[in-house]
Amino acid sequence: MLAAHPYVAVIFLAVLMSCGGDDAEPTRPAPPALEEPPLEAEPAPAPPEETIAHGIATEERVFVRVEPSEEARAIGVIRHGARFEISETRDVGGATWHRYKEVGWLRAQDVGTRQSEPPTRGFIPVAPRLDNPMPYRVARVRSKQGVPVYRRPPRRGEDPERVRMRNLEEGYFFTIDKFVNIYDRRLYRGTRYWFIPRDGTTPVRPPAFEGVEITEETSVPFLWVTDPTARLCAAPRRPGQEGAPACEGVERHQRLGFAGQREEGGLWYETDDGRWIASLQVARVHQVEDRPEPVAEDERWIHVDLRNQFAALYEGDTMTFATLISSGDEEHETPTGIFRIESKHVTATMDDEDNLSGSYFIQDVPWVLYFRGSYALHGAFWHDRFGLRTSHGCVNLSPADARRFFEFVQSPEIIEGFHAIFTPPYRRGTIVWITS
Repeated sequence: MLAAHPYVAVIFLAVLMSCGGDDAEPTRPAPPALEEPPLEAEPAPAPPEETIAHGIATEERVFVRVEPSEEARAIGVIRHGARFEISETRDVGGATWHRYKEVGWLRAQDVGTRQSEPPTRGFIPVAPRLDNPMPYRVARVRSKQGVPVYRRPPRRGEDPERVRMRNLEEGYFFTIDKFVNIYDRRLYRGTRYWFIPRDGTTPVRPPAFEGVEITEETSVPFLWVTDPTARLCAAPRRPGQEGAPACEGVERHQRLGFAGQREEGGLWYETDDGRWIASLQVARVHQVEDRPEPVAEDERWIHVDLRNQFAALYEGDTMTFATLISSGDEEHETPTGIFRIESKHVTATMDDEDNLSGSYFIQDVPWVLYFRGSYALHGAFWHDRFGLRTSHGCVNLSPADARRFFEFVQSPEIIEGFHAIFTPPYRRGTIVWITS
């Protein structure tokens, strides 16, 4: 696959694709069975442990493992600046390890410690905003020449090349820690302790689109307009038809009631006010007839409908939320089938700067749920083309919807203070059923 950080996988930047789908309404297949290996025995809860010291993560990502060994299974990841209590220190094979109290083990070289009180550092990056669709503030490079990254602010009269680390190219996204005005320069300080000129960049405003809660009062199925050129017509119309019925434009992402359908030079949907719209211009949001076999009556799970470009949250047989997505385009199809969430990450940096077809760098993609290798559901703040096949295989959600999905997934459950968690071998991850 693509070059990736050790605990994240990557996707390409999205490219715009038009609405897809066949004219005929397909029959809905029964959910396939999921064959899985037996679960391992769950370990006994750790007994109460006494705090002997305090720690702070000093690397961008620090793995917490079940045993003090590089080969041991990773429980999760903590971020630079995360604080924790230490209950034991152990030397193993020439390396020192600290026990994250009642959780797991970290390498001593990745953390700072102090016995009497929590340690401090000269630079501690801003913590993620867990109550916000965007955990971090993000900026985009808009200058065609790119922008430099400095290891510290260049002083007055100093050649900036002396402190330049690298360049960020046009279209790259980086995370903002704070604004810095010093030595007559207007800079951002990044969460990696980068200093980046504000000129040539622009702060990112995430898309405002959000899905809807499904209640007993919600009429399902319904239609969601996805084509920006969509038109509502008095009757279905054939291409080139003379005396065609009158049509008028309809706003993208508007929801319409569904009353029926008809073949008339293609599939048309009737709305609840008696007008008609071409099926290729909308997503038809419907409830599945049968939940996947592994799902219990009250279990939480996720359905992704690639044909109609929507995703829904379920508890047993009850749909509770629906939203539009952007899945993989025709050349980078999103896989179909039944999967389980393998890990969840508050954010994950996705980059491939050596990609010959178009390099990219997106720091801190929000609310990432990996379900098969490098494939994930995640927030996308760089576009609002939800309802269109847009990505290179992942399932894009608006940041607000991605946060809702992240919180909905209870297996794995993220540990307080962690930035990422992996599904352990004694638990089943939340089901994701992707249909075409």
